[in-house]
Amino acid sequence: MRLLFTFLLLTEIIFSQNLILKNVTVIPVNHEVTIADCNVYIKNGKIEKIENSLSKQIMKGYKIIDCKGKFLLPGLVDMHAHFPDKDSPIKLKDYLRLNLAAGVTTLRSMRGESSQLGLRDSVANGSKINSPEMFVSYVFPESDSLLTKESIEKMVVDAKNNKYDFIKYLGGINETNFNYLVESCQRNDFPIEGHAYARSLEKSIDAGFASVEHYQPLLAAYNKDSVNIRNTLLNMKTKSVSFCPTLSFYHVFSFEYPEKTLSERNGMKYVSAKVKSAWLKEYNEALKTTKEKLNTDFESKYLNVYQQQFLKFDRIFKMAVNGGVNVLLSPDDGIFNVPGFGMYEEMKLYKKAGFTNYQILKCATYNAAVHFKQQKNWGSVEVGRKANLLLLNANPLEDIENIKQVEATLLNGKYYSQADLLK
Repeated sequence: MRLLFTFLLLTEIIFSQNLILKNVTVIPVNHEVTIADCNVYIKNGKIEKIENSLSKQIMKGYKIIDCKGKFLLPGLVDMHAHFPDKDSPIKLKDYLRLNLAAGVTTLRSMRGESSQLGLRDSVANGSKINSPEMFVSYVFPESDSLLTKESIEKMVVDAKNNKYDFIKYLGGINETNFNYLVESCQRNDFPIEGHAYARSLEKSIDAGFASVEHYQPLLAAYNKDSVNIRNTLLNMKTKSVSFCPTLSFYHVFSFEYPEKTLSERNGMKYVSAKVKSAWLKEYNEALKTTKEKLNTDFESKYLNVYQQQFLKFDRIFKMAVNGGVNVLLSPDDGIFNVPGFGMYEEMKLYKKAGFTNYQILKCATYNAAVHFKQQKNWGSVEVGRKANLLLLNANPLEDIENIKQVEATLLNGKYYSQADLLK
């Protein structure tokens, strides 16, 4: 009992700090405003109070951090994360630390494993530090071979009982088993998210998906019926189907970037020479294989096709966000997407598609909380919200590139300077 008490006491000390972020400009993100000259009080991991910095009331027992000239917004949320496996050149410890250093306070793991459940819970209770919080998927099998109505029901029930956060649908199963899965998820009130069923956005919406991943399903819906695309987008909004296109991954593998550009992407200076070498090798091998397969048609049948797809998609994507679809943001994990720092590379692509800086920030923060129905708990800078926050040295509403100007990340009220995390 004494050991347990000591552990809980130490956990509380490590996990929470009573802070006042003084003279900071708040960007709450749930509304398109900036609020200058604020004192933000943080206590027990939550935002306790926000007042004008001219107020003379400074409570005792708080550490005061002068944030004059700095900007406070919700922590970023990477909504399509793939944790490194044992063969990855980036190790899990560095993966989590880099995310936090870039301002990412929450990860949605799209290739969940049972080991991640313990990690998620240890971050949530404060016994694991230097890591964002996380939501963990139960990955549904891609093969029909062992599936029955009963086995599918058992998987869904077990996933929920073991406290996975949602079912990740990858694809590959027949219509009968897919319908069993959808019925079981609905019966057990357990979300299903992931790849579009039968590559169809419309079928996935009708099946009650909570989110659809990657850009292709939206583009395919437009190509199938461009006249009806606005109704499809309205249906997504009405049925609260989120959308996460993971553009950066596909732009890298469209081979549009020269090596010099790849080597200068955001965060590359924080990864080891071993990681850079492994990524470059994978990139060049994939490029060589693609060129050999297509021979003289590489440019016309690969490079140009991708660029035409991206141009068409950008127009539809802008329609989606303007039409109220809950758009999420993630670069997807892959080569030259540095954990956490790749969020900026994805933001640049949203900007290229015509998003405003405010829309981009909302996709990367508040919309994720809306997706998880947690907007009353986190995802904005408001009193009573969890103090998962990002402190910047420049205003991202003026220039989205300023998202790179990270001074510190706060996770459940604990202050992590970027300089310390990157030592």
